[in-house]
Amino acid sequence: MIFRRNVLILHQGALGDFVLTWPLALAMGRMFPQSRIIYVSPSSKGKLAEKAIRVESADSEAGWHALFGTLPTVPEPVAKLLAGAHTIFSYISRSNDTFDHNLHDLAPHAKIYTMSTRDHAAVGHAAEWAVDDLRLFPVAAEGVRQMLRSIADRGVGVQRLPGNAVIIHPGSGGESKNWPAGRYIELAGLIESAGRDVKFVLGEVELERWPKELIAKFAAAGDVVKPVSYLDMFELLRGVSAFIGNDSGPGHLAAVMGVPTLTLFVDSDAEVWHPIGPARRQMVGKYSPADVMKVLDDVMSHAKPQRVATAVTDD
Repeated sequence: MIFRRNVLILHQGALGDFVLTWPLALAMGRMFPQSRIIYVSPSSKGKLAEKAIRVESADSEAGWHALFGTLPTVPEPVAKLLAGAHTIFSYISRSNDTFDHNLHDLAPHAKIYTMSTRDHAAVGHAAEWAVDDLRLFPVAAEGVRQMLRSIADRGVGVQRLPGNAVIIHPGSGGESKNWPAGRYIELAGLIESAGRDVKFVLGEVELERWPKELIAKFAAAGDVVKPVSYLDMFELLRGVSAFIGNDSGPGHLAAVMGVPTLTLFVDSDAEVWHPIGPARRQMVGKYSPADVMKVLDDVMSHAKPQRVATAVTDD
């Protein structure tokens, strides 16, 4: 007899969308304390979730693609995870598609819920869509509601390190979502004049798309940091005083960690996509660097005290 103790959350989307599913994972951990809460996702995101919210993960690139085909043959580790699942939440499949049918065939005893990846016309914040998706699982829906309230009050419980720097992430997944680069550079000058260090975070997207001349301008205005993984980003954010950027994954991560976070919305819906967390704010419309600086000061001054870990160094 197989002892089914796996709760699987299948997710392939971008970092911001991934972070917005964490209330579901945390709610399942409370509901099923004897179960294994396992994200099936690209390994970089899975390792981040392991560190940030203390769940398990399985690499979605290690055989899970077979579920998109007919009569799939899956590796033994995949088959075991599915056979041992009592509940599955899938952000990958749609109801009655091939992937969904294969999930039901390989995990016949599991309750399987298809989760939404809706468009901008959806009602309510993206993190709340899970509540509607779980209307046939009302206990879980209420668990997500409670976890959203908890995250809004205290984040996901990450212990932060002391730090003076303000992180600026001037990029995003789409150029239309970005506040002009020159204004971020001007803002950096205001932040440094206020006695804080500035670090610009540039990811793969920015380093590939942006000209070297622009990157040099950022380097002249502050330190440029290039995290090579989501875990690197996580460790960087643990030791900063604030985060500011466009609608992007790093902003969602900073906010749930409890970092005072200011998101500048240019071409996306702030009501749907604003980060969740205890010290987050967003600005919409036209604003100057001076306007942004005032709001950033306000966010930082009104942030609730967070648990701050003592930095440990090797002798």
